[in-house]
Amino acid sequence: GMMVKKKPKTRSVKMVSINKITRTRALDGNDLYERAHKNWLAGKLRVAFKLFLAAANIGVVDAFNDVAQFYHYGTGVVADEDAALYWYHRAVREFEDSSSANNIGCIWRDRGNLERALWWFKKAVAMGDCQSNLNIAKIYLDYKHNSRIAVGYLEKVAKSRSRYVTEGGKEEAAALLKQISKRGGKV
Repeated sequence: GMMVKKKPKTRSVKMVSINKITRTRALDGNDLYERAHKNWLAGKLRVAFKLFLAAANIGVVDAFNDVAQFYHYGTGVVADEDAALYWYHRAVREFEDSSSANNIGCIWRDRGNLERALWWFKKAVAMGDCQSNLNIAKIYLDYKHNSRIAVGYLEKVAKSRSRYVTEGGKEEAAALLKQISKRGGKV
């Protein structure tokens, strides 16, 4: 009989390769970043992550913290703390991003390295992230059991007028201060 040639399997044309996009530089980095944000808001997390990573890889510093957070929390990608640290460090170094410094502190705290965590939280405060004082206070309360030192850091947050301090942060600091005073300075 006659041999019938099988049609070769074709991959879906709909999926545009991110590598192809960045290789051809058809889109500039800011366009990648904007598209990443739109996909993130639309709940398309894997696509958003790939676009943020593509933007970060071609030097869009705004994307560094986003890529780090996606890795840190496993959003749209398998969680990878070491990759998160890499991108947070780049955001601090190249973008002076205080929230990235705070997040590095969180990773070290969660890994049990309190001195390193304190160093990064203090760096975040020095860079303008007043709310990092709350993380410093919690280390003194929860791990070092020193409410006397914690009070100073909590007051900085509770009384802050900084736009970097959230209402939630202020309320938490105020509640902890109230708890400490009720117990006569002990938590």
